[in-house]
Amino acid sequence: MVNRDYMKSQIDVLPENILEKLQEYIIFQRFNIGLFDNDTDYLESIPGMAESIRIGMNTPISECFE
Repeated sequence: MVNRDYMKSQIDVLPENILEKLQEYIIFQRFNIGLFDNDTDYLESIPGMAESIRIGMNTPISECFE
């Protein structure tokens, strides 16, 4: 098993776009093992997701079609 200090040192050198994917994966795994009570808690834990949902809810249907 890889120790936490080694993992942290490897994370520190990752590019920003990979860190974002890693964060999403960790949040997803936490959801899978039951650390969130419901889907809303899971979605709100993703950075920017709550705001994106609010914007989508306020978008008129006519703007959703080509």
